[in-house]
Amino acid sequence: MILNKKYTIIYYSILYLSLLIGFYFGEDFAGGFEGDHKLHNQLINWIFNESILYGLLNYDNYDVPHSPLFIIYIISLKKIFLYDEIIRLINLHFILLIPFFFYLSLKLKFKIKNDDLRTLIPSIFFFSPYFRSGSFWMDDNMFAISFISISIYFFIRYEEQNKNLKNILLSALFLAFASYFRPIYSIFSLYFFLKFFIDLRFNYKMWIYILFNLILSLPAFYYIFVLDINRWATNHLFRENIITVISLVSSVIFFYFLPILLNKDKLLLKKILSFKGSIIFLLSLSLLLLFFEYEKPYSGGIFLKASNLLFDNNYLFFLITSLGVVTLYTIFFTGNKIYIFDIILLFILFLFEMDGVIYHETYDPLLYILIFLLFKNIFFINYINKFNKNNFFILILFLSIFYFFAVFKDFILFS
Repeated sequence: MILNKKYTIIYYSILYLSLLIGFYFGEDFAGGFEGDHKLHNQLINWIFNESILYGLLNYDNYDVPHSPLFIIYIISLKKIFLYDEIIRLINLHFILLIPFFFYLSLKLKFKIKNDDLRTLIPSIFFFSPYFRSGSFWMDDNMFAISFISISIYFFIRYEEQNKNLKNILLSALFLAFASYFRPIYSIFSLYFFLKFFIDLRFNYKMWIYILFNLILSLPAFYYIFVLDINRWATNHLFRENIITVISLVSSVIFFYFLPILLNKDKLLLKKILSFKGSIIFLLSLSLLLLFFEYEKPYSGGIFLKASNLLFDNNYLFFLITSLGVVTLYTIFFTGNKIYIFDIILLFILFLFEMDGVIYHETYDPLLYILIFLLFKNIFFINYINKFNKNNFFILILFLSIFYFFAVFKDFILFS
């Protein structure tokens, strides 16, 4: 399908206008973002009222699971622009770097021309309640993902255009920025390190890359390990058993794979319904029945919430999650070629919620970036290469329904 450039501009202009409208009305259909923003402003008064240095050295006196550098970012904007509405509006436009660099990366990786339907794929971010609420209310996760998207762009430039040192170091630099504002993203360095090492081995570029990363990590190392100011980053780890964490994360990842699974891949469906798939399904279901424990009234993901809301138990969640486990196994661990780096990415996604509290916002919109830009599996590559108007319609419909339920949930809770 060939796009008219004029209609593409109109389409994105309408989506941008929707962001401005959402900002004006203080939209927070994802829930909790406005409250976090108020907490950040309180932290400025509680911890950083004397000085930034005092705040950094006394940050562990408050049980706050947010990077102190993000609070300093807010302070810096406040000193320049004074008014909260202005700094939030500036932040909104900074977060637009996510779809912008996503578009640049997509165009570079798949050689997309301006009249290609795939130029509309970055619009998916505008339908995400987490992207929208996070950009309106200065969410640290969304801020960090902005840097992740830039890091991935330079990584794709490295892969697709030029394996020069400049792209390597720029990718590392922006990943470091992301990690300083959201430390969990430092895990991505494992993926990039192995990727670069496979290509470069003991080339001088690899040694410069390692040295550059060590220099970038020294301030964080000193702050967390030498000064021992780390409770904000480590105080909530490992609160649930491994079966619970794996099942909840699997269910959330499976949810974001659904619009791609609706692509009617008969071979994939056949493998999911195979004898081996049935055994994995039953094993997963048994483990969930025996070991799943999650009593928190918040978080858990859409399938757990739906199961409790509709049936007042976890059984529907168990069934959907077991199907999700089979699907993930089929996509990543079967086929003619198993992509080890896809499995590394999957492992990283599970590590993201090692604190045992699983939120959609951890994976939205990050999973879209990984699906379209980093996963190498033929399942995703075929989907993108054969992307057509039906795929686009299904994807936007899926996201719109999810956004509608976010609005509906907000309306029910606060009406």
